[in-house]
Amino acid sequence: MSTSSPLLKDHVEPLSLVPSTPPSILKRVLFVWLPVSPIFPVGIGYLVNWLHRHHPEVEISVLDLTQVPEGAVKKELARKISEFQPDLLAFSWRDVQIFAPHEGDNSLRRAFEFYYSPNPLVRARAALDGLRMVWKYKNEFNKKLRLIKEGIRLAPKARVMVGGGAFSVFADQIIKLLPEGVIGVVGEGEDAIVKIVEGKPVDDDRVIYRKNGKTIRGKKEGGVAIRSAPYDLRYLESVFEGHEFYHRTMVGIQTKRGCPYGCSFCLYTYIEGKRVYYRDPEDIVNEMRQYYDQWGIRNFWFADAQFIPGVKAIPEAMDLLKALRDSGMKISWSGYIRTSLISPEMAKLMVESGMGDLEVSVTSGSQEILDSLRMGFRLDQLVEGCRNLRDAGYKGNIILNYSLNAPGETEETLRESIRSYESICSIFGEDRVYPMVFFLAVQPHTGFEKRLMREGYLEEDYNPITLNPVTIRKLLYNPGRLGKMIARACLLAWDEEPMKIGRAVMRELASVLGKTSPPRSSSLEAPSPS
Repeated sequence: MSTSSPLLKDHVEPLSLVPSTPPSILKRVLFVWLPVSPIFPVGIGYLVNWLHRHHPEVEISVLDLTQVPEGAVKKELARKISEFQPDLLAFSWRDVQIFAPHEGDNSLRRAFEFYYSPNPLVRARAALDGLRMVWKYKNEFNKKLRLIKEGIRLAPKARVMVGGGAFSVFADQIIKLLPEGVIGVVGEGEDAIVKIVEGKPVDDDRVIYRKNGKTIRGKKEGGVAIRSAPYDLRYLESVFEGHEFYHRTMVGIQTKRGCPYGCSFCLYTYIEGKRVYYRDPEDIVNEMRQYYDQWGIRNFWFADAQFIPGVKAIPEAMDLLKALRDSGMKISWSGYIRTSLISPEMAKLMVESGMGDLEVSVTSGSQEILDSLRMGFRLDQLVEGCRNLRDAGYKGNIILNYSLNAPGETEETLRESIRSYESICSIFGEDRVYPMVFFLAVQPHTGFEKRLMREGYLEEDYNPITLNPVTIRKLLYNPGRLGKMIARACLLAWDEEPMKIGRAVMRELASVLGKTSPPRSSSLEAPSPS
């Protein structure tokens, strides 16, 4: 579709792009954003717009429990249900796991201190703090279960749905902890919620529910037709009490769904599928324009599995970048981007359209390890994409995600990771490159999980939501002698500023491993023209 036509309408007519639909059986839908760290509920925004376009006669309301003081959450849920009297309660559950390296959460640090510190006093303190964190994790998990059950008690005649990122990952475990009749949605929920509202069966969607003591799973063929899915922010405001909380923050935008890659540790293909479905660039820019004008949003995060998921996605990405460049908006945008697919022309468009700090999953500096993890890119091409960005005048920071101690890691492959970091520093300057050290967390429904089961590292009947000292150590994959070395380097680096911890880890590892040799042309340098 041409991007030269006007990109903004004052209001999206709900029936303009939707063919005639069956009448709705349920008339009042309450979306509940279960308590989570403050982040805009992107998925609920899309579901609200989708349902309103198909059934404008349905009354919708959004309750954001993130904004409610902890002691008042249950009371606020009761108040809203009493006032709104929903026919359908749709809960969104985003977070489950802890022991991830986010700012303000010391759970990963305490775990490493307990398992790897040579100081018995530090280990004792970490054990006590770790017990508190595990209790907190279990308490927060059970709070969300109780809120869903409380909603069912307060609205006994309402249908109940549960979805969201956390539920999608742990649906098999969570659905067994909820009453029969609750319909869980794995992945995207637009088609399923419309069917529920219309009183249709949903077994041809990715749902999970329990009936007569048995767990039943639906199967969906294809994805939601999001190509033309205009967004009406004014309508969302009218049903979302407290939306001002997110004004002038960063907002997530979906430009596509699905990812064709098969990275063995990643959940995106399980949640969204391997086929990529694109949104129209005009709709995307129109959505961003509304946030820009109405909420003062200047920072956007493209909430895609990958902004450029393969060569076939390049024309779509180029069209969107051109539309952003020509929109006149002064914005900063970012997302997960494979620099291996950035050509000189695309790099120029990225800079001109306002790309901010860039997050790149390098994972390892060893091509052999990348191939074993089925990452689907070459390091030399990744580095060449970085050079293209530099040559295009890119001035942002580069965040490099490394997952050290993957299966097959050796001292030499660790040196290769250090060299890859140093190579990218030579392109942008060390002050603009921030390595972030992660570990391959074991996730359900991934090839990595299946591999560890085959190798006997994991029991096939393990429970991924049960945390104890044994399971925590297994799920934070960092085994063997190299694991101890990497963990000790992390412990020495942890008192640095959060964004500089990765640099300190790289320095410590380089010191332990000895001086690194120059990058090998086969892995880091672009091939010479023939």
